[in-house]
Amino acid sequence: MDTRKRLAKIVLVFVGLFALCWFPNHVLYMYRSFHYQQMDLSVGHLVVTLLSRVLSFSSSCVNPFALYLLSESFRRHFNSQLQCGRGPRPERQASYMHSTSHIRLTSIKKTLPTTAIIALATNGNTNRQEVAL
Repeated sequence: MDTRKRLAKIVLVFVGLFALCWFPNHVLYMYRSFHYQQMDLSVGHLVVTLLSRVLSFSSSCVNPFALYLLSESFRRHFNSQLQCGRGPRPERQASYMHSTSHIRLTSIKKTLPTTAIIALATNGNTNRQEVAL
């Protein structure tokens, strides 16, 4: 039950942040739709327009910060990624490493030369030529 409450809190915070970031932009569009016959060329209107656009575009940038503040597991994993391999890391073994058989990778060296066919197109005629690689 606690997990569901925590998850609901996180979702509500995300929805609230989204609404808060996009609200000025929608208010500005509504203002323009009711006053479409007049052009507002004032500096104040330009500043409000730019700030509302920046705020609406920053909506997606706010989410990781909110998640960092609200989720303990996200914060723990994020901090472990910031350490970049320094410090102790928990050992995690993949299921394929538990098998008893080992796989050895070897290189195969070709002893015979490989030939390639190069097609040269000149004036609609195709000339083929074999080249040893």
